[in-house]
Amino acid sequence: MTLFDADEDHGSVKSLVKALSILEAVAEMDKPSTAEVGIFLGISRPTVHRIVQTLVTHGYIDQDPHSGRLSIGYAVLPLSASQLDTNRLRLEALPHLTILSSTTGERSNLGVLYRNRLLYLAGIEKPDLPQIYTRFGKTAPAHCCSLGKAILANSPELSVSQLVAKEPLTAQTDNTITDFGALREDLAETRRRGFAIDRAEHMANSYCVAAPIFNSRMQVLGAIGLSGRALEPLLAHTKLLTQTAERISHVL
Repeated sequence: MTLFDADEDHGSVKSLVKALSILEAVAEMDKPSTAEVGIFLGISRPTVHRIVQTLVTHGYIDQDPHSGRLSIGYAVLPLSASQLDTNRLRLEALPHLTILSSTTGERSNLGVLYRNRLLYLAGIEKPDLPQIYTRFGKTAPAHCCSLGKAILANSPELSVSQLVAKEPLTAQTDNTITDFGALREDLAETRRRGFAIDRAEHMANSYCVAAPIFNSRMQVLGAIGLSGRALEPLLAHTKLLTQTAERISHVL
């Protein structure tokens, strides 16, 4: 019996939507329990348990045999690998991210706006750490990370208003901008300077600067950024950052 067959037995499309929602919640949360997923989504515990067991059977979710906590299973990897291997933005940006990290000594990242959140497509660790691609698939609120703000600053005003209507400006740290008027001012300043700044707004003691990437029609596609534990060293590299973003834009 396939996963689709199982869902048809329990309400077809509605069950499929719930299964996908549970899968996304497990990916977003930190090894949650079945009960925590149910509370997070507002779905009854028996329903979550039934769907989770189906997803576990098909390898989309792993369940720790001792704690019962959930994590994403191996069956998801072939699906994401296909997208990552063919995503032109990611493929064009990766060599530039590698050079950027090597030159600056800082961690570099690539992200796009997806479902009103910042989605990380790739990242290169600092040169003194193993050269591995990190963070892809993780998401963050767009209003408080520099990658998200770089994209929002170059998006139509209506798109920003719609995003805020769907995703409240919740505080992640004491520095998070939670007022729409203040956010609009920050985005306007971002457009003027050409790069966005995250002043420990997403995570405490973590700073980031980011520059937008455009296609040939000057539509913003995503952003690249540098992150670290101090802001001043990052600001010293903003010229190189914006130049790198421009080079990527020229080939898209």
